[in-house]
Amino acid sequence: MNTDKKAEFLKIWGERVYRDYADAMLDWLEQETDFFTAPSSTKYHGAHPGGLLIHSLNVYYRLRNIAIRDLADKEDPGKCRLSEEQEETVAVIALLHDVCKVGCYHMETKRRKNPETGRWEDYEGYTYKDPLPLGHGEKSLYLIQRHMVLLPEEALAIRWHMGAYDDAAKADSRAMAAAMAASPWVWRLQEADMCAAWIDEREAGQ
Repeated sequence: MNTDKKAEFLKIWGERVYRDYADAMLDWLEQETDFFTAPSSTKYHGAHPGGLLIHSLNVYYRLRNIAIRDLADKEDPGKCRLSEEQEETVAVIALLHDVCKVGCYHMETKRRKNPETGRWEDYEGYTYKDPLPLGHGEKSLYLIQRHMVLLPEEALAIRWHMGAYDDAAKADSRAMAAAMAASPWVWRLQEADMCAAWIDEREAGQ
């Protein structure tokens, strides 16, 4: 586990999230899940121990910058100051959007063909097995709200953070479009998630 990254997460949580039951949410993450050690995927972004934690932090910094940019006075595009409520929303939805991934990644021995030798070989890799297949954003909502209350705009953002990759949006995008119209936090979190996965974590892997 990357102790520096965990300390970074705990500092943000302690300074930004002050609502009722925030401690219960954190206790659950620390004591009953693998949130701080799990990967973020099996082979794409963050496919390594601690990848989920790093991705969550990347999304946090991206989202905070997006919110500052978006909320700045158009006549004075310098950095604005987010309110305590906005800072809390940024921390909650960014740090918890992918909590649905806890307990889903398991290391096991796999087989692959070595491209240099042409021979089959064993290797250790992650397999995804979801013990509670509720859907992606939906499952995050369920798990979070077992421990802590979300504001309506936070629930919308977490539910739809997958954007066009969400299975429901692929079948019928009207609900997601309605959510985006209802709260700008929906598209802000989508943008932050994509930037973290496709820019920050790809550059880190180079």
